[in-house]
Amino acid sequence: MRCLVVDDDELGRELIVQYLEGVVDCETAENGVRAVEMFRDAFEGGVPYGLIILDIVMPEMDGHAAAKEIRLIEKEWGVSISDGVPILVLSSLNTPHDVIQAYVSAKSAAHLVKPVHPEKLLGTLSKLGICK
Repeated sequence: MRCLVVDDDELGRELIVQYLEGVVDCETAENGVRAVEMFRDAFEGGVPYGLIILDIVMPEMDGHAAAKEIRLIEKEWGVSISDGVPILVLSSLNTPHDVIQAYVSAKSAAHLVKPVHPEKLLGTLSKLGICK
């Protein structure tokens, strides 16, 4: 399975890729603009991502806006929300309002608070049926 890891923090991206080594094949993007471009190219090229791990707070285009664009691309292609790519949202914000906003705006499958710990990440992916 292909995974797109989107975070403006290079170390954060590298750690997640390292945690997922042997689980999924990761590609990375440093902001929402690049993530949307990569998602569209992969989707239109017939090799879509099976998972997106998306930071919320980023320059140029934040995770909320990127997720909305990704969902619009899926809608253009007739993909329903329930069949869309699972989006795992990352955020350093952990108030109930922020968590709910992440789920609603990104129509996300899960939410993790930064810093991301490998056990928590892999456990979340297991609950989503992405890994064992």
